[in-house]
Order: sequence, then structure tokens, then C-alpha cells
Amino acid sequence: MSSIALPAFDGASSPADIPGSPLHAAFAQPLMLGLFLPIQNGGWSISTLPRSTDWRFDYNARLTRTAEALGFDLVFGLAQWLGKDGHGGSLKYREQSLDAFIATSALAAITERILLISTVHVLYGPWHPLHLAKFGATLDHISNGRWGLNLVTGHVETEWAMFGQPMIAHDERTSAPPSSSACSTPCGAATRT
Repeated sequence: MSSIALPAFDGASSPADIPGSPLHAAFAQPLMLGLFLPIQNGGWSISTLPRSTDWRFDYNARLTRTAEALGFDLVFGLAQWLGKDGHGGSLKYREQSLDAFIATSALAAITERILLISTVHVLYGPWHPLHLAKFGATLDHISNGRWGLNLVTGHVETEWAMFGQPMIAHDERTSAPPSSSACSTPCGAATRT
């Protein structure tokens, strides 16, 4: 994997504005093509029909390499917190899953061009802004600028209960960004050279 020499990020412009950066190249496209990774058993549809998708890392790694070879611009890992039986019933849809943050991060070592997007629920735990900034700066370095973060606040009541928290109303979750998102970009960008 070759390293891309990029100018220091000034914090005022977007990384997409830096010529030679992976985001600059992706945003130059009239259409970005992405793949939602099936990192949960059952993939993207609840069905009893036989399927060939698999939630395991090896399968998702093959999908990502194939997507990259076909010219896809990004892969995206969905994060979802479910109990032991997933969504329940006889299917136990999404009972098994990979963590989106870890799985998409691991893909950086086996890919060269494709953007890698992780998802983190920032209100479900002790995510300190500096932890996310350090993780992001490290993954930015490992991936040569191809890693991105999808910060979400969670919308499923049972997920909140798993973390011992009462669900926060929608408008309260989205009206003010959590403290972790306020620091992630500036702290992560400051380490990029």
C-alpha cells in the first residue's frame, strides 16, 4: 500500500478539497457507488428463503475487494445493537453480527482505493471525543485517508435499554450534537499531515 503525501489539513476546508486525497477523487465522480456490507446474519432482508450472503469477516472482505475491483467508491458498515435472539422469531434475524467500527477498520489493510465508512452510536456509552479522534486519526493513517465515520444517536428503544439508559426523545438527540461529534473532526484533522 503506497502512502499519499497530502498537505496539512487547515481545518477550514474539507478534506474533499485537497487534490490527491481519496475524498477529492471520490467527490469528483458524478455518482458515488457504495455497498452496504451484510455484517449481520440475514443480510438486508428478513426472509426464510435460502441466501448466499454471510455475516462473517472473510465473506465481507471478499465483497469489499470485489467492489473495489469493480470500481465501487465506498463500503458502509451498519451498526445495530440487538439482544441474543436478534429480532427474535424462528429466524433470529441479525442475531450474529460484526461490529461495524472494527470490521470496516480491518478492511483498510486489505484494500487500496475504496472508502471505508464505520458507524458508531455516540450516545450508547462512554465515547470520549478524544478516543474517537485518536481512533479516527489512526485509521486515517492506516487507510491513507480512506476511512470515514458515521456518527448516529440511536433510535431503537431496546438498544437504549441494553446500555441501561432511557431512550432520549428524537428532537433532543438531534437538536444538539453530542460532545463526541463536536471534537472528532478538529481533533482528528489536527493530527493529519
